[in-house]
Amino acid sequence: MAVHRFIGDRHAPTPLPKLRARRAVLGTGELPESLQRMARARFLYVETDANGRPEVHVEALEHEGRHAGRHVWRIGVPVDRALRGARAGRTLERHAPERFLAEVDETVSFTSYRPDWIDALPMPRLILGSSAPLARRFDGRRVQPLWVYDSARHAFEDDSWPWGLVGRIFNNRGFSGTGALIGDRLVITAGHMVPWGDSPWWIRFVPAYFNGTSLFGAGVESYVSDARGYDVHGNVTGYDWAILQLYEPLGSALGYFGYNSYSSDWNDLPVWSNIGYPGDIDNAEEPAFQQGFTINDTDGDSNGGEELESENCDLYFGNSGGPCFAWWNNGTDPRIVGVVSGQESEYKPLFSTRNDNVFAGGDGFVNLCAWGRANWPA
Repeated sequence: MAVHRFIGDRHAPTPLPKLRARRAVLGTGELPESLQRMARARFLYVETDANGRPEVHVEALEHEGRHAGRHVWRIGVPVDRALRGARAGRTLERHAPERFLAEVDETVSFTSYRPDWIDALPMPRLILGSSAPLARRFDGRRVQPLWVYDSARHAFEDDSWPWGLVGRIFNNRGFSGTGALIGDRLVITAGHMVPWGDSPWWIRFVPAYFNGTSLFGAGVESYVSDARGYDVHGNVTGYDWAILQLYEPLGSALGYFGYNSYSSDWNDLPVWSNIGYPGDIDNAEEPAFQQGFTINDTDGDSNGGEELESENCDLYFGNSGGPCFAWWNNGTDPRIVGVVSGQESEYKPLFSTRNDNVFAGGDGFVNLCAWGRANWPA
């Protein structure tokens, strides 16, 4: 049996009061040319046979937009029905943990990366008055599949670092969730967000998604070329994670999170944060942020997985794959310890139950992240 490695620092993350006292770090503001090019256009992808070339039809609409010397153009592109204008992925593979562990390069860094051009803020710019309402049934019971405890979540609009590193994920099955950059071409998310077994298939990642497009620009997004992980068939487990390789090296321009193994010594520390796209906040069109929740308990799982259980972190449909993270190095280094998987009710003594939301983490999680950085570099 593989022995998974603890990766990261074993000392506790930075306390929130110390983090919140930090001043903003201003970047140069000089956007990379690659980011400027992506922001100026959006792309559709069309499959043809080997010798085919799609015909693009461009026509001016005679009676629209002609004021002030401007015109409206209609552009028609033939789109394959199966792909709907998306870029098809290449490989979906699930392997035993021993294979990933054997291919981890111990010299690869586990820390985060911030490019010089981008501002860094210790807290995102919240949209005031946008805390989520309590989501309950008519009989007062909380909704499923993820528990909502109170109104601790707040929508925000911010493309600074690291808040713009989290994005919305879409796939060919019509589902949406959340993912986060952890490398030049790497996104970490939940395993159940991957359309395992589909052919063709596609996954689209939009960093800093806000009301339809990225805050970095309309074309700043990427489809996924490859995915690795485990298929848990919808179960809430400690190894519900997947790593995605992007066609576009978004992390090179935007930066990325680090990652860290979790220690049970940190149970009950109010240092953790989460970002996601829950469906009960503007239909998942705006990201939601919460900070200061605790991990109350952990349950070990197979494959190096660990269930990180929280009874005070609000989650909902669309949060799947979103990061649970804290800060190290005096509040300068955000690292992910797990991703949103689901919820469970845990039976306690005296016939009571506790409702927990579950993040999938553990040494197997960080080993998969390290495998990605070693085997899918920019």
